Amino acid sequence: MKRILLVAALVAVTFFGIDALADQTQNRPDRPQPGTSSEIVLSVEAKGRQRSAVYAAESLWGACRGTVEQSLVAPGPVEIAPGQVRLVTEPALGPHAWRRLRGCLEDATIDLVRARVVSKHDLVPGPTAETRSGEGRRASG
Repeated sequence: MKRILLVAALVAVTFFGIDALADQTQNRPDRPQPGTSSEIVLSVEAKGRQRSAVYAAESLWGACRGTVEQSLVAPGPVEIAPGQVRLVTEPALGPHAWRRLRGCLEDATIDLVRARVVSKHDLVPGPTAETRSGEGRRASG
């Protein structure tokens, strides 16, 4: 009887362990969140041919945009400090899309270009005048 319980427990632990591992490693689509955006700041080094950080970031985005469904917001990559570029995507990147995009951006996708993610912030729209005044809310009852 003890042997059967031990085998059953071992099978259950193995099953749930494999399931948890699969959840962490599978590539799944994220549910889009309309009206949101993600701001990504990259530290970009471009060697050879005196490439600018913005040009290098544009090249990286071109190579990596197929990993996500989001698109860049105009004007595209913007240099915010020497060697630092900001990208804004719409809608916001979910956890699965972010993992794919970050890996592509940081994995030496383009020769002589190295990028490191400095930060990523998800931006949600603020309350509208209608919801601030309470007119857009329904009374609970």
